[in-house]
Amino acid sequence: MAEKERGAKPKQKIPFDWKRCAVASLPFMGMISFWQVFDGLVPKMLTQTFGLSNWLTGVVMALDNVFGLFLLPWFGILSDRCRSRLGRRTPFILAGSAVAAVSVPLIAVANNLGSLPLLIAMILVTLVAICSYRTATLAIVADITPRPLRTKGDSVDKIVGYAGTGVMLVAISVLVPSVANPDYVPVFLLQGIVIAVAAVVYRVLLNEPKAVAKMHEESLAMGIKEDSIDVDDDAGQGKERVTDPELVRSIALLLGAVFFYYMSYNAMTTNISRYASDFFSMLGGSYAIINIVTIAGGLLSYVPVANLSLKVGRKRVALVAGLVMTICPAIMWLFPSFTPLYYVLFLLMGASLGAVDLCVYPMILEGCSSRSVGRYSGYYYTVSMAAQVVTPILSGLVMDVAESQLFLYITVMGAAMCVFIALAKHGDSILADEILRREASSAE
Repeated sequence: MAEKERGAKPKQKIPFDWKRCAVASLPFMGMISFWQVFDGLVPKMLTQTFGLSNWLTGVVMALDNVFGLFLLPWFGILSDRCRSRLGRRTPFILAGSAVAAVSVPLIAVANNLGSLPLLIAMILVTLVAICSYRTATLAIVADITPRPLRTKGDSVDKIVGYAGTGVMLVAISVLVPSVANPDYVPVFLLQGIVIAVAAVVYRVLLNEPKAVAKMHEESLAMGIKEDSIDVDDDAGQGKERVTDPELVRSIALLLGAVFFYYMSYNAMTTNISRYASDFFSMLGGSYAIINIVTIAGGLLSYVPVANLSLKVGRKRVALVAGLVMTICPAIMWLFPSFTPLYYVLFLLMGASLGAVDLCVYPMILEGCSSRSVGRYSGYYYTVSMAAQVVTPILSGLVMDVAESQLFLYITVMGAAMCVFIALAKHGDSILADEILRREASSAE
C-alpha cells in the first residue's frame, strides 16, 4: 500500500500568480478600451460636425496605424534601455497614461467647440501618448511571468483588457444620446478616467522591480536562468538583438504569421457589416451579433488554450487553431446562404483567433532575452499595424470587384498564416510535466 502511495502521482498545479498578472494588465485595459471609443465616435465627429468626406475621415483614422509602424518599436526599444528606479516599463506607462487621460476628453471638447484644428491636435497628442506606452503594456506582463507561463499571462492580459472594452461599449450605448449632434464629452471623460485609474491602481499595487525579481525566483525553480539586467551592462542597454540564424529565421516566420493573422482577422472586422447586409440579410446593427459571438468565442478560449499549450506545446495549439480559423471561413465561402449554424462557425472562429494570438506572441518572445522584450514586442505590434494598413485596402478591392469572395480572401490569408507557423522551428517552452518535475527537484 505504501509503495502504491509512493508511486502514485499527486495532483499538482503549476504556481501562477493570477493577481500579479491581472494588476500588470490594467494599463493594457485602459489602452485597448480607448480604441472602441476612438474608432466608433471620432469618424462621426469628423463627418457630422466638420463635414469631412469619407476619404479624409479615413486618412485621419489611419493615422494610428501609420504612427504605430514607427513609434511602437521605437518606444519598445526605449523601454528596454530605461533604468529607472520604477522599472523599465512603468515610467512609460505612467507618463503615457497621464497625457492620454487629459487629451482624450479634450477630443470631445474640441468637437463641442467646433474647432477642427484643436480636434486634430488632440487626436495627434492622444495617438502619440498611447503609442508611448502601448508596447510597454504587453512587455510588462512578459517581464513578470516565467517563460513557460507567458501564454497564461497573455490570457490574463487579454481577459482584463477586453473586460474593459466591454465596459466602454456599454458606456457608449448609455452615454451617447440618439440625437443629431450628441455631446460626446461624458463618454470621452469616462475613458480618460478609466485610463488614469488603471495606471494609478497599477502603480499602487505593483512594484515592477520586485515583480521582476519574483519572476527570476520562480524561473530558477523551473530550472530557467533569466538574464539579469544591470545598469552598467552595455549589452543590456536595449541594444541586444537575436543573432542566432535559426532563431532569427523562426522569429521572422512567426512575425510573418502575425502579419497574415491580422490580414485575415481585420478583413472580417472591416467588411462584415456590409457583407452581412448583402448576403446574410442582416439589416441595421443586427450584424453586431456576429461580432459579439466572435468575441465571446475568444474570451471563452483564453484560459483553456493557455492550459492546453502547457500540456502539448504552443506550436501545436497554434497550428490546430489556425486550421480552424481557415476552415470556418472556407465553409462560409462555399455555402454563402446564412443559417443559424453559422453562429457556431463564428464562435469557433473567435476561439481560434484567440488561441493563435495567445500562442504566437509568446513564441516570438521565447527566442529573445529579457533584455530585448520591448524591442520584439514592438516588432510584433509593427507587423500587426502594417497588416491593418494593407488589408482594408486589399479586402476593399475584393468587396468592390467580387463581394462574394470576401471569405475566400479571409481563408487564403489564414492558410498563409498556418504555413508560416508550421515552418517556425522555435518558440515552444518547457511543458507542464517538466515544470512540475523541476520544481519538485528544487524543493528537495
